[in-house]
Amino acid sequence: MTANLFLLAARWVLVLAIGAWAYNQLSSAANVLAIKFGDAVSAGIDPSLIIIVEAMGPFLVVLTVANAICYAASTVLLAARFSAALPVYAAAVAFDLTGWVVYSSDSNYDFWAASTPAPADWIANSLLLAGLIVMIILRQAGAIPRHMIQNR
Repeated sequence: MTANLFLLAARWVLVLAIGAWAYNQLSSAANVLAIKFGDAVSAGIDPSLIIIVEAMGPFLVVLTVANAICYAASTVLLAARFSAALPVYAAAVAFDLTGWVVYSSDSNYDFWAASTPAPADWIANSLLLAGLIVMIILRQAGAIPRHMIQNR
């Protein structure tokens, strides 16, 4: 009983944490899309972010939107105990870390007023990887089904 309760609690903590990060990423993706396809100035988006996003190629725009969608989808899938939660979350982390490496390598990123200092980036990325490890443990413990298609 105690192990099952722990697994249930771990799953819901992970759902809440990934959900909060998904919300953050969805708002970032909305800003990127507003800058690329809308009127960012009237939307009140930070001018230093506009400079960075304007310099982005289509690859980074796709990465930004894809990681946000994958985080949101993995939150829903994990809450519903679908086995697809793990690969979708792994894809989100891969997209996110790839985008972070590219963003961080760009000298414009240093001028963005809202950019986080390097230690905060490393902490956030470490937590994302820890979430992946916890999700793998939950899957191995049976809190998330192992197979996407059940043979009946």
